[in-house]
Amino acid sequence: MSVREWLEERKFAGVKLGLENCELLLQRLDNPHLNFPSIHVAGTNGKGSLCVQLSALATANGLRVGLFSTPHLVIVEERARIDGQPISTEKFDEYLTQVKSASEVIPSCSPTYYEATFIVAMLAFAEAGVERAVIETGLGGRLDATRLVDADLTVITTISLDHTEFLGDSLAEIAAEKAAIHRDGVPLIALDPEGESVLAVFAEYAGDDLWLHSPAANLSPWEIWNELSQKIAHSFGWKNLQQNAIWPGRSSNWPPNWFDAEVAISAAHNLESINAELASRTNSENSQHKQVLVLGMSQKANLLTALGDLPNPQNFESRFSHVFFTEPTSGRNPAVPAEDLRDIFPADFGESYSIEKEPGLAVEMAANLAAKRQTKVLVLGSVYLVGDILKFVVKRSKLDLWNELTVH
Repeated sequence: MSVREWLEERKFAGVKLGLENCELLLQRLDNPHLNFPSIHVAGTNGKGSLCVQLSALATANGLRVGLFSTPHLVIVEERARIDGQPISTEKFDEYLTQVKSASEVIPSCSPTYYEATFIVAMLAFAEAGVERAVIETGLGGRLDATRLVDADLTVITTISLDHTEFLGDSLAEIAAEKAAIHRDGVPLIALDPEGESVLAVFAEYAGDDLWLHSPAANLSPWEIWNELSQKIAHSFGWKNLQQNAIWPGRSSNWPPNWFDAEVAISAAHNLESINAELASRTNSENSQHKQVLVLGMSQKANLLTALGDLPNPQNFESRFSHVFFTEPTSGRNPAVPAEDLRDIFPADFGESYSIEKEPGLAVEMAANLAAKRQTKVLVLGSVYLVGDILKFVVKRSKLDLWNELTVH
């Protein structure tokens, strides 16, 4: 069995919250995660966006930086970036072989896919001599493997209802799971929450270590995280506050001009992120300028809740002239069938929709239609949908995948 086949087998372990596996394996590998200080970021939405901007700022200030983020869009090497670029396939396999060997020491240990890739990243960062790591939690925080890093700053972005099957049914329960990334004496910076119950949880966990950040009004999500990243950079004494982070599916400077019309692609897949996207886009009663929507979702326990007001007939028809329903082809959970998505939306929307199950083709068709109508395309849905579109364009246009996955 090759080491990559071994890694693929890890997927059958599913999601396993807890620190025991990683603690044991990291000890066997001489604790590479303790060789550098980390900024540890948790939250429902925006944590990846903040992490990549912090990575870009640290690099701009002359630091060698490791960035761990999940999930990956196209290749697993994306989970371990150094100075914005994914590590090489050869290096990834080298570190993965070390993880596999450590797992086979008696008593043996069977890490999950996520745990194995996290440890690979820690080995990569230690060998590269990174001076600063930026670490995105995978799920929650209290029992996430990333809780083991040596953090000198912890950050929480937003708290909303997502992954309730693992984290709890209330905002307070979810906040408690995420606030547990706090370490005694280490600052916890949190976006000022709207709910008193969430604020009470933050105060309980962090006490005097809590710093609240209230963003300026009328900022887009990407701008909010840019503002917060600047504040964090200032707290570290970094002088160069210029960065050019590119975060596929989340940053406002992506994608490039790949299609015949202007296309915005957002990995908005839960209530908070979908509402934020809709709020940042102007309604138009002029049918010529209504946007073309592409939507593809992965299955989740609360799909109707996640979509929020998007299928509301008045809201939907005031914004969009046509919708393409599609299906992400990868990910932990299977795609919601395009036909099932269609059935959630207004029954009287007539023929103003299409089903194209291949995501890249769906976006290309939407862009062609939008060009004829002199309007734009908005793509919403699973982060894996973003990866599918990226793969499609790289293959179609013969692009260098590693360049497209370099984020600063």
